Amino acid sequence: MTTYGAQAVSADENMTMDLRTKTGLLIDDMPEMRTAVRIQLANAGLEKCDQARNIKEAIDKLSTNRYDLIVCDYNLGQGADGQQFLELVRRKKLLPMSTAFLMITGETGYQQVSTAAEMSPDDYLLKPFTADTLHTRLQRILENKEALKAIYQHMGANGDREKALAACNVLLEQRIRYSLEVLRIKGELLLALGKPDEALALYQEVLQQRATPWAEVGRALALIAKGQDEEAIKTLQQVLAAYPNYLAAYDALAQLLGKTNKAAAQGVVERALKVSASTQRQRSLGSLALDNGDFGRAEEAFRVAVDRDRTGFFKSHDDYAGLARSYAEQGKTKEALAAAKDMGQNFPSSPTLAARQAAVESQIHVRAGDPQAAAAALARALALQEKSGLDVNTSLEIAQACFAAGKPEEAKKIIQGVAEDHHENDQVLDRARNVFTAAGFKDEGVEFLDMTYKRMVRLNNDAVSLAKAGELEKAITMLTEAADRLHNNAQISINAAQALLMRVQVQGMDVGLVTQAHRYICQAYQANAEHPKLAAAADFYKRVAPAQAPALEF
Repeated sequence: MTTYGAQAVSADENMTMDLRTKTGLLIDDMPEMRTAVRIQLANAGLEKCDQARNIKEAIDKLSTNRYDLIVCDYNLGQGADGQQFLELVRRKKLLPMSTAFLMITGETGYQQVSTAAEMSPDDYLLKPFTADTLHTRLQRILENKEALKAIYQHMGANGDREKALAACNVLLEQRIRYSLEVLRIKGELLLALGKPDEALALYQEVLQQRATPWAEVGRALALIAKGQDEEAIKTLQQVLAAYPNYLAAYDALAQLLGKTNKAAAQGVVERALKVSASTQRQRSLGSLALDNGDFGRAEEAFRVAVDRDRTGFFKSHDDYAGLARSYAEQGKTKEALAAAKDMGQNFPSSPTLAARQAAVESQIHVRAGDPQAAAAALARALALQEKSGLDVNTSLEIAQACFAAGKPEEAKKIIQGVAEDHHENDQVLDRARNVFTAAGFKDEGVEFLDMTYKRMVRLNNDAVSLAKAGELEKAITMLTEAADRLHNNAQISINAAQALLMRVQVQGMDVGLVTQAHRYICQAYQANAEHPKLAAAADFYKRVAPAQAPALEF
């Protein structure tokens, strides 16, 4: 067994880092604090530092610049905080793993939030602090990033997980002082690469040496990936008994229980909200409460989600749609229609917004006993569904409106399209099942979606078998027709691209086919930038494509 205890420290790790070579972004809504902290940062050596007054300015700067360090105040005004901002930029992939994040706060309870959060900053600093303390923290977190840069350079939207995994192994062999962090990253990479057995072995080895909540949750995620849900549930419950503030365990347990016991899942989210009342968890609570028929609690949760954020960065159509349905189910027609109207006033105009509004209004009118108004609203939603490529939630909202209006075949047609386009996405398929269940067709929904999934798997397998048997033309026809129809199905797009490139390899260069393969690979990237087979398809393209062919921009 490898022991990750006392470790060798290289000479480089003991050197003081020159912060003059680093770039930073300071985020604080108070001018006086920005000035004071900016001076302290300069005194610590961080001379190149941009400033942002709010989340919008910060996101604009992160979208166009790359920083070594983010220094963010916890209280950002307008109902937003630094923890929300951190989670937002991580989810939107605006913050590279190589960028350090330091939270500054006057909240003495922030340590509990920070250590419990799934997405925690690299460090935090409690006000008031001295210049020496700031300098020490900056040195520490930047040294960590520097030590792990061999891994980070292969991570992110344009990365290569296999190369990142190899870099982890190299650093573990070197026994650097950050080996435990390397193991955590390696475990996440193994899970993302579809290697749950290796991930499980890693987490168990870590746990044999020390009790740590991230390894316990990682072990549970590996068990889930292996189909051992019951054991995973027991593991996560044990984690929460030992670490009652560990949010990643709550989130994983709620998602797992949501498959079979939504009432229990709602209870888990309620407990998580007592630790950290994030907008995402309020939204999750509202959705579960709706599924459970707990409409009063759903109303409360969605109202908090709608009212909490006045910046607009954390809001979602889902919050307003959920609030409107919560009102409608309680017979509060006036309030429900007002919530649907507010949706249109709080987001930029778009076909997706108009379709979502119309679908929600249709369901409200059905509940209110106004079939004429319901039919008119549904007709608007269906017209937009035909014309525009709508997102999953909007499409499923329209399907739900179809069921409510007594048009089950229209609903099934929409759900089939969603399921075919996202047949690898368990969360999307679960949402589709919920639509069937809410309409009173639970068993039919399970069978319908199972058949759709098997049909997509069979299409992929049949096409691959044809290609391997040398019948490339038939394989290409099958896959390109599907890829042109299913823009969000990364696996179909990848297979279509590979079939085209195989034909070029076998029959000679055809720039048109190479360009078509390029389009499908880019389509797969847009659908799922982290698909485990995307990197291999991109490498195949680079080997086959001539110099004048369009380059892959990832």
